[in-house]
Amino acid sequence: MAKQEKVLKRVAIVGFGFMGRMHYANWKKVKGAKVVALCDKDTAQFSAPVQGGNQAGADASTDFGDAVIYDDFDRMLVEAKPDVISLTLPTPLHVPLTLKALQAGVSVLCEKPMALDAAACGQMVKAAQKAPNGARLMIAQCLRFWPCYVFLKKLVDSGKYGKVVAASFRRYSAPPGWGKGKSWFSDESKSGGVALDLHIHDTDIVNYLFGLPKAVTSAAAYAQDGSMQYISTLYDVGGAAVTAEGSWAMTPTLGFEASYIVTFEKAVVVLDAKREKPLCVYPLKGEPLVPKLAAGDGYEYEIRWFMDVLCGKTVPCVTTPEQSRDSVRIVDAEKKSAKTGKTVRL
Repeated sequence: MAKQEKVLKRVAIVGFGFMGRMHYANWKKVKGAKVVALCDKDTAQFSAPVQGGNQAGADASTDFGDAVIYDDFDRMLVEAKPDVISLTLPTPLHVPLTLKALQAGVSVLCEKPMALDAAACGQMVKAAQKAPNGARLMIAQCLRFWPCYVFLKKLVDSGKYGKVVAASFRRYSAPPGWGKGKSWFSDESKSGGVALDLHIHDTDIVNYLFGLPKAVTSAAAYAQDGSMQYISTLYDVGGAAVTAEGSWAMTPTLGFEASYIVTFEKAVVVLDAKREKPLCVYPLKGEPLVPKLAAGDGYEYEIRWFMDVLCGKTVPCVTTPEQSRDSVRIVDAEKKSAKTGKTVRL
């Protein structure tokens, strides 16, 4: 009789658009995890072509092995009996489905943004604190796991090049093609718009590197329908001059850009994919250095880290639900500052 594979964690992917397929591809790489269920109310997603985002990392297959396909979340929870779900549905569904899963003792890896405002995030935090069976909650703020940002975090924490004098983060994109028409994504009241869906990546990195800012001062540009197209924020972190800007107002020919320039007392670190050396350290003395980074991306590493947490391994604390709530809280303040033209204290 063949020896049966010991499955440590039963995984369900809930929502099977682009990000669902991305999570699916990376859960399949994790030893000791098995994807047992795929769930989406729109079953056409299981045969639809991959759209949006970084398509190179998403699983485009339509052969899902012995994973059972569901169109009902409640039935999936009961029948598939997952240990953990990756929740990659539209933002308005994050709170109710996370609460259901946690109350059932099922751990949740929920895509960002955590929820549409900090108050709603607080409901998720409380549910995680009270969850039975040791169920855990993680919000997929993937930049905390992306090698080029992991490298930056180590430099800031170590003080290798002294203190940070200034830091600037940018994230530019043309309007998301998958958000056109009647899509939920094009409705800012449902997606959170550019500030909460795109810009929050860099807001979260500011929170990660420097802690919760004391205050924010923001400026924004808006489309004719009132939706935000661009935001720029100065964060009061008690020392360094730290800014971040995000935009969906770029032309398609510009493409996507995510970059940073961080000035230390003894070096400048630049991330810019359009440079000859996309990530480079320019020290006060000596030649520029190109750091060697781990292979892979943040999507893979965030899932591996969560798996280690669920298995009780001792790992560095990279993220907590409370920190993800605070990042949404910062964005709430940024949006208020942009509307009022005043600095908002946190």
